Amino acid sequence: MKPFSVLMIRLLGLYLFLETLFSVLPALLGPTAGELWSGEVLPILIATVAVPMLGGVLLWCSAGRLADRLHGDGEAEVRVKDDDLVRAGTFLIGVYLVVRHVGVLVGVYSASGAVAYDALVVVVAGIGMMLGGRCLVALYRRARTFGLDGEGRS
Repeated sequence: MKPFSVLMIRLLGLYLFLETLFSVLPALLGPTAGELWSGEVLPILIATVAVPMLGGVLLWCSAGRLADRLHGDGEAEVRVKDDDLVRAGTFLIGVYLVVRHVGVLVGVYSASGAVAYDALVVVVAGIGMMLGGRCLVALYRRARTFGLDGEGRS
């Protein structure tokens, strides 16, 4: 489980860094970017942008040590099938997509009375990921063994 934990910690660090960067990038590139560097706004900018980005970098760099602390050095290896990881991962990604885009869908509809079709497609895809775990695992198995000609199939 240590390699999986390292991967998840690094993904969390990358997510923190990129999500923060992409949320502030339009403001930094906009016409009023000079106002962000004023004395009043600079501490807020540092607290809300630099700290999460630094945290993401630290998570990325110290993922191995954090996984060692989580699992300990003497832990017996636990065998987890990759099919179970795919099923759990697609379910969690589906939950994230549904939660994130239902708010967009409701917000656009309540503000303008129009349907945000892009958010609707993402919500439907997220629900499909939440409910269609077995189909996605079967697709994963086919992709994993594509081109092996019977070798390595389990």
